[in-house]
Amino acid sequence: MDSVDNGVTRENEIVQAHAHLWTHAFNSIYSMSLKCAIDLGIPDALHPHGHPMTLPELATALSVPPSKAAFLSRLMAVLAQTGFVSQRKSATKNDQEQLGLTYSLTPISQAIRKGEPGGLSPMVSFILDPIIQGPLHCLGEWLKSESLSPQTPFVMKHGKSVWEYTAQDEGLNRSLNEAMASDGPVIMRMIVEKRGRQLFQGLRTVVDVGGGIGGLVREAAEAFPQVEWMVLDLPHVVAGLEGTRNLKFVSGDMFKAVPPADAVLLKWILHDWSDDESTKILKQCKAAVTSNGKKGKLMIIDIVIGDESKEDGATMGIKLCFDMMMMAIVAGKERNEKEWAKLFQEAGFTEYKITPLEGFRSLIEVYP
Repeated sequence: MDSVDNGVTRENEIVQAHAHLWTHAFNSIYSMSLKCAIDLGIPDALHPHGHPMTLPELATALSVPPSKAAFLSRLMAVLAQTGFVSQRKSATKNDQEQLGLTYSLTPISQAIRKGEPGGLSPMVSFILDPIIQGPLHCLGEWLKSESLSPQTPFVMKHGKSVWEYTAQDEGLNRSLNEAMASDGPVIMRMIVEKRGRQLFQGLRTVVDVGGGIGGLVREAAEAFPQVEWMVLDLPHVVAGLEGTRNLKFVSGDMFKAVPPADAVLLKWILHDWSDDESTKILKQCKAAVTSNGKKGKLMIIDIVIGDESKEDGATMGIKLCFDMMMMAIVAGKERNEKEWAKLFQEAGFTEYKITPLEGFRSLIEVYP
């Protein structure tokens, strides 16, 4: 009897293991279905309609020919399974089964509508771009290589760094900058909700280092009109960007100099770089906030890897996936508090304060 029971238990374990493996192997299908939904504009077609759409209505809105409608229904089934659309049976019966279904938005799909304030469709599109996904297929080959060159799987795949690639490819440059700007309004609101408006009290000038097209500081400039805001980024990033009364864009190199200011913002910058390179950036930032005898501060928005026993699985999973992306695409990494503290000390800072934000990011205030 025991041998039979043990055999059944073993079979159950194998079935569960296989199901787990199938799920992870097919996760890329979920990701590519999401990318397809954004590319087609499915959330944008469903939003203005005002009520659930039938498959023919949706196909017409998306310019999908009738010959492909049945294929579209299969994509919609996957999107419904992953929560990106709601799929229900229509109150009206039709001859064809797929015509008896209607589709509508869910709270999740609102976050991938194009133009939605704080929406993440640009970020999803960038992460799932073949140029960015390609290097992940080189991870094994790169890890087995004894040579430190190429520095990253991205360089192994494309023959150049992601920064060199974006400098030469207008499409990827635009995609990257739109991705980095997409969550700016949400992040600014999170910061104010957690730390209050006193975080910016007494500040006259703030520089957003590597701030791209200004997704964060455009929101900040409206919320704090008494502050002079500046975005520092590379010439090809800020070329042609227009500022406002209290916001301007300046071209430069954060490794060489950061304009003097009362405070410096660094949103998702330091995780792109090694410890040595991050220390160089931090030293330039320290010089900027201590010029002319001032004693300003840094405000860093980034990931802090916490204790796995204290982090929920979903949050830790996002952080670890970001760390893998940093390894594959750039020469950076996500850091725990001890690693952050070491960076600050080596750059000459004396104090820091970490405030976890909603989700997986934190605000780190750093003082000379």
